[in-house]
Amino acid sequence: MNDLLVRIRAALMHQADWLARRNFSCRMNEAALLFLDDVRLFCPTADAGTMLRLDDIFNSYSVEGLSEELQQILRNLVISSESDVPDFDFTKIQSLTASDSFGKGQNPHIGGSWFRNLSDWGRGMYPGNNLRSDTLEDWERNVRHIEAGLTGGSPLRVLYYEWYDRYVVSNQNGAHHAAKVIYQAIRDNIAYKREAVVKHLSINSAAVSELQTRYFAFIYRPRRDDGTGYRQDADTDFQQSLSKLTGKHIGYIEPVHYSDNIRLAFIPRTGLKVSETRLGQWINTAIRAGKIISLTDYLNHPGPFHVKPYVHEVNDILLRSPFESATHCLR
Repeated sequence: MNDLLVRIRAALMHQADWLARRNFSCRMNEAALLFLDDVRLFCPTADAGTMLRLDDIFNSYSVEGLSEELQQILRNLVISSESDVPDFDFTKIQSLTASDSFGKGQNPHIGGSWFRNLSDWGRGMYPGNNLRSDTLEDWERNVRHIEAGLTGGSPLRVLYYEWYDRYVVSNQNGAHHAAKVIYQAIRDNIAYKREAVVKHLSINSAAVSELQTRYFAFIYRPRRDDGTGYRQDADTDFQQSLSKLTGKHIGYIEPVHYSDNIRLAFIPRTGLKVSETRLGQWINTAIRAGKIISLTDYLNHPGPFHVKPYVHEVNDILLRSPFESATHCLR
């Protein structure tokens, strides 16, 4: 009799455990389907806004609301070192941070964000009266423009992102002329060297391991609403579902200077309302469904995740002359 009661109790506990697992998985899957779009990361382009610049993301005001422990881990994720390079090859620069022709803008057209690097953008750019790449005089004119505007005569400040194998310059103007200079220099085998300070940025594998030990971390993309823009409640609804089903003190980051509405979530492994196994199973399911990307998987092997081509709606299919912009001002 006692043996029968033990077997009945075990069966009931197994059934209750199965129902709990099913309830958690079903409700989390429902939240993902209702509130998340599929998430993929951009292939890098001439526009640095298509790159996950982790140095900016993890050292900005975005992390200030997170726990001290998490802030410390995130700020250690990127290692940097600087070196002076007296003869830096300008043609190595593949991306810039600013241009009137980056992103969708007020009058959407094909612009720099569509091209995989500055050389390709310079090649495809509509020629203007003072923006050409036909002769040596054109090249010298473009060089004079960027030396007056892009760097102001001081050493070039260059960022090298190891996880992209890509050189980036933070600029305020001169993007169109820089693209023309790089395109023509490569095409015509013209050497152009500049004094530069190069900051080498790489991912700290020890900090990635610490993050994985203490947190479930993933990238997700809140759902947009029928092409009418960002649905303000989608992200809030997903975060509420996550907190209700997994636990409190979940941290979130909205990456700065990135051209898509992705978010980063950090769920502490302590204080969970469900077991780590159940949460891990749901995360694996959501990854396979394309709804989230494991942040630690990305940090360990970033390359395979950069697969999404940059596009946006356009008013025409021509690469417009930059002189047709509303401001009539090149940056």
